[in-house]
Amino acid sequence: MSHSLSSRNASLALTLCALAVSQAWAQDAVQPSSPAASTPEPAATSPAVEPPIERVQMKEVIVTAQKRAQPASKTPVSLSVMGGDDLKNSGATSASSLTDLTPGVQIGQNNGAMNINIRGVTSNDNTEKGDPSAAFNLDGVYMARPQGAGLTFFDLDRVEILRGPQGTLYGRNSTAGAVNVITAKPTNRFQANARVDVGNYDSRAFDGMVNVPVNDVLSLRGAIATVDHKGYIETTDLTTGASNERGRDDQKDISGRIHGLVKFSPDVSLLLTADASKMKGNGVGSIDVATYLADRNTRSTATAISGRRDNESSGVSAELKANLGIGELTYLYGHRNLKLDVDSSLGAAPATSASKADFDQDSHELRLASTRGGPLQWVGGLYYFKETSKSDFDVFNAAPVGDGTLRFHQDPINSESTAAFGQVTYSVLKELRLTGGLRYTKDEKSRRGQNQSFGFPPEPNDASVSYSQTNWKVGVDYDLNPATMLFANVSTGYKAGGFNDGTAATNPDLYYDPEHLTAYEAGVKGRFLDQRLRTSVSVFAYDYRDLQVSSVGASNTLQTTNAAKARIFGGEAEGRYAVTDNGTLNFGLGLLSAKYDEYEPLAGVDWSGYYLDKSPKGTISLGYTHNWYVGEGATITGYLGSRYSSAFVVSDFSTATQYAQPGYSKTDFNLTYSAPGDKWFVQLYGKNLEDKNVISGYNFNTFTLAEPRLFGLRAGVKL
Repeated sequence: MSHSLSSRNASLALTLCALAVSQAWAQDAVQPSSPAASTPEPAATSPAVEPPIERVQMKEVIVTAQKRAQPASKTPVSLSVMGGDDLKNSGATSASSLTDLTPGVQIGQNNGAMNINIRGVTSNDNTEKGDPSAAFNLDGVYMARPQGAGLTFFDLDRVEILRGPQGTLYGRNSTAGAVNVITAKPTNRFQANARVDVGNYDSRAFDGMVNVPVNDVLSLRGAIATVDHKGYIETTDLTTGASNERGRDDQKDISGRIHGLVKFSPDVSLLLTADASKMKGNGVGSIDVATYLADRNTRSTATAISGRRDNESSGVSAELKANLGIGELTYLYGHRNLKLDVDSSLGAAPATSASKADFDQDSHELRLASTRGGPLQWVGGLYYFKETSKSDFDVFNAAPVGDGTLRFHQDPINSESTAAFGQVTYSVLKELRLTGGLRYTKDEKSRRGQNQSFGFPPEPNDASVSYSQTNWKVGVDYDLNPATMLFANVSTGYKAGGFNDGTAATNPDLYYDPEHLTAYEAGVKGRFLDQRLRTSVSVFAYDYRDLQVSSVGASNTLQTTNAAKARIFGGEAEGRYAVTDNGTLNFGLGLLSAKYDEYEPLAGVDWSGYYLDKSPKGTISLGYTHNWYVGEGATITGYLGSRYSSAFVVSDFSTATQYAQPGYSKTDFNLTYSAPGDKWFVQLYGKNLEDKNVISGYNFNTFTLAEPRLFGLRAGVKL
């Protein structure tokens, strides 16, 4: 409960760092310099000979981070890309796995909702009135409720993470950055695969995919994924002391997705998508602060009820693309629905809660992007978003007065956003390009409902706000040579303002302002050492104004205020090096200083100079992957590595208390046998070998924890 962070001995930190790893670049295959350099697979009668490869190169990755296709190495922003196969092989079934794969990023659970922190920028209001600080997009469709992502992490093409404000192209609520999940799309040949996974905590998982080209016009692709495991937090009944066999932090989820791709002509296509997820079990678990601080190794808690989760997420989308000659026209429609139905125990107290919510959103985006060569490249468009929702949240046995009940019933809650945007890049010289972008956004939000506490008469909630904002970006990038690019950007981000509980007559702090961020960034991307090394390095500085923070007020409601100013600066580096023809080294480094310039969480309490939540001063990862050719085209692949994070804090703004998470390391390994032609594989894996508890979130005087040590066996087949 101290502001000061515990520190590690420098030599120990360096030792741990030497073991650290990220698989963030593992999707880059090691390739010969030209097709002619490839060696055919030896005949069955030939002895096992490892193919000679004299030069290795990193495969280029095409991304759509700037709303048009371009190579990742030529995209002048801080960008990490993870391929779908590598996310699958690392056991990444949720967005929280990206914490280990990307510098400057922490993703965890907070009160059952996904919480994304990028470079110290985050949001801790996960209620129906709150907004995230990072834009989470599924196949280009913005998801206002990231917890509705469900089991989206299956059958993926790639995940792109953009660090820093993305206000021009991605709009509001992207002050931290953007996470783009891109699923695998239908192809023109038959494909199928399946994978099973068994592990500790009685874990059983399955995912499979079938791709069918119906004819020259229509292709279909369907995929399914299931996850079932016992809870990572042991729970006992608060009254009887009886153990709950399944525990908390469990999963019993199933998800499916189907794509239909219609190619009307070489220049016109329509992609139709439908997905649905069901998330059941006892639900998210947490440990009350006093119990955890008394024993930081504990993963057990006493609860008044076992808990129940019965959530549903679904969506449909349509993406029409047409090449008009002057550029590619894209119209993207998306509808998402999230239904929450959760019963939970609140910490070690006898209080319990019942929560039901229904969120419906529709979005439309129309954009035109240049496709011709030449000195001028551009993208522009229009965007419209509307969300309508309702929420019922009841707390029982909250206090020994009245009837001990708190009721928060809100209906309707509306949010509407309209925007126009454009970004232009002009080549002043062949090697020198200038970029400028603008986005105008108008937001409207409203809510009606009531709160009722301890049997007293209900108190109405009635508020509405309207804001408009213009975000901008200017940048320059320069090719030192065909393989090396320098870039520098200044950009702004905007997160919508909102309202608290009550009315203008009852709450003098009913409204809070939008938060704004101006970012300055410079970096270099390149390929070196005969293209055996790919790396990117960047430095950044943020001017963060009107930062939104939320705390539980005197009336047991979540109150959001603007926390004046904060300053953030740091640097990041990541890359991949082909050490040998069969061995690669991955590395990542993040340095961060994220502090409040001005902030008083309580009257008379000055947090100027205090650290922002989940903002470690340093993270570092190193790791090694090696391939052994064992004859007949079969391979054995071994991987070992770890990630080290220095200490960070999580805050209880209600009591002006910061809790420290000490520095820690997280080591993973896997050993995989792949049959000739990759027709099947078997993999032994282990994650978080240290089995150290790491705080991933704080809410209502409880901590949520990251995953414990996990190990198991995976096997898969491919047709």
